Amino acid sequence: MSDRLKLAAFDLDGTLLNSIPSIVIGVRTCWRALGFPDVSDDQIRNIIGLPWEKSVETLMPGAGQREVEMIKEYHAEIARGERPPPDRPPEIIFDGVMEVLDALEASGYVLGIVTSRSNRRFHEILDNAGLEGRFVTVKTADMGPGKPNPFLLNEAMRDVGVDREDTVMIGDTTYDIQTGRNAGTGAIGVTWGVHPAHMLVDAGAHHVVDRFDVLHDHINELIARSG
Repeated sequence: MSDRLKLAAFDLDGTLLNSIPSIVIGVRTCWRALGFPDVSDDQIRNIIGLPWEKSVETLMPGAGQREVEMIKEYHAEIARGERPPPDRPPEIIFDGVMEVLDALEASGYVLGIVTSRSNRRFHEILDNAGLEGRFVTVKTADMGPGKPNPFLLNEAMRDVGVDREDTVMIGDTTYDIQTGRNAGTGAIGVTWGVHPAHMLVDAGAHHVVDRFDVLHDHINELIARSG
């Protein structure tokens, strides 16, 4: 096993966590409660992985800080018990997640998460999925500019003291791939989330996979190639 410190940085939603249906329902319920224009499931799926402000602007062209503040207050009312939460389906990890995380750790990788989620439900979701405590570095959208800006991934690398040549970003959206490429790291796309393989390839993915059990080898290959 190599003595080099290596970082496997994962996106959360659609990559480790089967949460896309929950997100779609959550956004749709919020939009209707606030009287915003109707949006389709595909429109909602396409903004998953973007920073929240960018997501709002994409779904409602011309929207700005007023609409963002309305959405924040909507979620605050839910947290205070003043408004019922949406009836979401369970947010559970995909089959194979634990096995690939175990294999990476056994190979000397440090694990991280770089997500466009805010802190609002993040740790609750990790805990419910059995993932709390598995990641040495965690970067959420509250901590700086979001994807595809490389800031959060750069901060994750800085946290653990690892070089970009020894880092791979893994995610299901073009925003994840662009984040990795913008940071100068390896980038692997997965097809079980939001964006299809051809979009991930076009975004610059070094590999695109459709099974968890091949991730370990592809991550190793990218690290070995860069070294």
